[in-house]
Amino acid sequence: MKKSAVVAIVAIVAVAAVASSAFLLLSQQRLGVSEVKIGALVPLTGPFAVYGAYTLDGMRFAVDEINSRGGVLGARIVLVEADEKNDAKEAVAIFKRMAELDKVTAVVGTISSGIGAVLTAEAEQAKVPLFLVAAGSHTILTKDSRFTFRTCLPPAPTNGELLANFVRDKGYRKVGVIIASYEWGFAIKEVLDKRLRQIPNVQFQIEETPLGETDFTTVLRKLQPLQPDVMILTGHPPGFPTIAKQAIELGFPSAYYIASVQPPELMLRGVGDIGLDKLVTTTCVNTESAEYRDLAAKFFQKYNKYFDHNAVTGYITVLAIADAVEKTRSTNPVAIADHIRKSEFSRPFYAWPLSYTEWGEIKKPAMRLAVIKRGNPGPLNPGANWVVENLYVSPPVEPYVPAK
Repeated sequence: MKKSAVVAIVAIVAVAAVASSAFLLLSQQRLGVSEVKIGALVPLTGPFAVYGAYTLDGMRFAVDEINSRGGVLGARIVLVEADEKNDAKEAVAIFKRMAELDKVTAVVGTISSGIGAVLTAEAEQAKVPLFLVAAGSHTILTKDSRFTFRTCLPPAPTNGELLANFVRDKGYRKVGVIIASYEWGFAIKEVLDKRLRQIPNVQFQIEETPLGETDFTTVLRKLQPLQPDVMILTGHPPGFPTIAKQAIELGFPSAYYIASVQPPELMLRGVGDIGLDKLVTTTCVNTESAEYRDLAAKFFQKYNKYFDHNAVTGYITVLAIADAVEKTRSTNPVAIADHIRKSEFSRPFYAWPLSYTEWGEIKKPAMRLAVIKRGNPGPLNPGANWVVENLYVSPPVEPYVPAK
């Protein structure tokens, strides 16, 4: 055989070997499935419908971004969307369908503590990770929880710590508190009653009303003699806009009215411009980061709405799940839950890293309060006359440890 022929054969074999190696590497980098399914189980009707709509759009925003880059290891992200209607039976039925029939890798979107309480049991039984957006009851997680994770809203005792620290650090002396007669409200009441007593020279008054109350004039009259410097309304999410509006109209001297993780647009819709410079929301977003401002402008262009903390949470949770799929090279819910629980996922626009205790509690919550101020938001929210500005950043709070 001529030398040239031998060289040619060697070259062909080498090319084939390289091609084979490239194909093997490519196949190893692909998931072997065409889709990664994520359940978007959100309330789109009922008292938390606005929260759910923002969360869903945030999830869609992330899915479009990931898929535009080719998906995750060659697989497209697909949302399996459903409205749980703030109904526990409906939520459980849909979760089971998503886990058993749709074969989702994870489920995202729980807002209500009542829904979270029933879904966490389903998540543990089905071994499918469930991500809570704003379900803040401290009884949802136990030390045995392994498939339920909080995201934007730490439990009520942690929120109470933030609020007490705010009062202490800002030097407020008169604090009015209104809570609703349900688990979240009672938990906020318990921690504030304890912590505010520990702050020297602070006077406070806590009033309780039914969850479905619509006229708060009577309870506000009880608080009026205190002349509160600040009103903490975190424990009554549905009543916040009405309470704040009626208090301002009654001439309360309060500098700020503090809500839970309510969408700023929802707060202003209920209170009006008289609430500008006074309304404060608890948030998990670093609105001052350049990355947030860039994303918020793109989000508005796509959905014609503000990129609020619920939308941001839907967005980052999908990113975290996709990252877990890529790192584990698996869509298996158990593998994803294990990775999420043992790793850390962070982005500059989020107030803390998504890192967890063994039972799914936020490990390093550095909570924020943000005030809705009069101003020009520019491309973040064209046409609006308000901006969201950090008012208080808490140092990282110790993660809540369940009693059992």
